[in-house]
Formats: sequence, C-alpha cells, structure tokens
Amino acid sequence: MKVSTGQLARRYATAFFESALDAKTTEKLSKEAEALLGVLSPELEQFFASPTRSSSDKEQLTQVLIDKLGLSDQTARGLKLMGQNNRLHHLKPVFKKILALADQHKNVVRAQVRAASPLSGEDIASLEKALSQTTGSTVVIECETEPQLRAGMVIKVGTRQIDSSLKTRMSNLKEFLSQGV
Repeated sequence: MKVSTGQLARRYATAFFESALDAKTTEKLSKEAEALLGVLSPELEQFFASPTRSSSDKEQLTQVLIDKLGLSDQTARGLKLMGQNNRLHHLKPVFKKILALADQHKNVVRAQVRAASPLSGEDIASLEKALSQTTGSTVVIECETEPQLRAGMVIKVGTRQIDSSLKTRMSNLKEFLSQGV
C-alpha cells in the first residue's frame, strides 16, 4: 500500500515531536527544524530524491548536515532512520509539519500578511494583538510586500482571508459598475 507524502510527513513529524515532548526538548527541535529548512535547497532535495545517488552518499550528506547544523542526537537519530528507510526526499514536508505541531502545542497561529507597503514594527504588533484577540491564539505574522496591491493588505489566518487591498476594492467596483445600475 502506497503512503502519501502528507501521511508520511505526519507520521515522522509526530514521532519526532512526541520524542521531543518526552525529552522536554520541543523548543530545540523547533529551532533545528527551522535551521534544516533554511539550508534545504532545491538541489539538496533533488539529491535526496535521486534514485541514482547511492544510500552511502545520502548517508554522508546527512552526516554533514547533522555536523554543520549541530543537530541534537535525537534529531540526528531521526534523520538517520529516515535515510535507512529511504525517506530523506521527504525532509521538507516532515520538518514543516514539525513546526506546525510545535505551533499547535504552543497555541500559536501563523498569519500571512501581504501589504502594499512595508509595515512598521508598531503596525505588526498592533495587528498581531488584534488577530490574537479574534482567534484566541497567539498570532505570529509573516509579512510580504506586494506593491501591486496599491494600498491596504491581504491577511490570511488558517483558511480565513481578509482582503482590504485597493486592488480588490477597485476590481469589485468595476464588476459592480459593469452590471449596470
């Protein structure tokens, strides 16, 4: 029976995270996951996914990653297990899921904000506070600047999206006017 990438990522991430919970090292695991995702380039993913690369080559590269990033024994064992099971090409979804589990554990929700112009630290803090009150969770904002929005912003929290951009408002007005009065 073939297992989907999502199922596989969930299984490995849960194992990593539960192990960290038992050892009370969830914060360290989160930092290691961020570090690993930070160095996981498309070329590196392709290397691990390549059937022409030997398992010993993949094992050596895994050890280089472990050493360079200074990963804990716990994370190193998990990576080596993934290598033995020929699952290293799933590193990105596994470690993204680990971060999601860590956020869930800490009652943190990530919000993506696309704004027409850069937001100040004060604006971000104010927006985080307002969204935290609305969601009942601690909200962490990830900002992007998109000048094509012209003004305003688009906020996405989970599956909910709030679009207050001028671009959308103009589009809606154009649609309304084209329908006739």
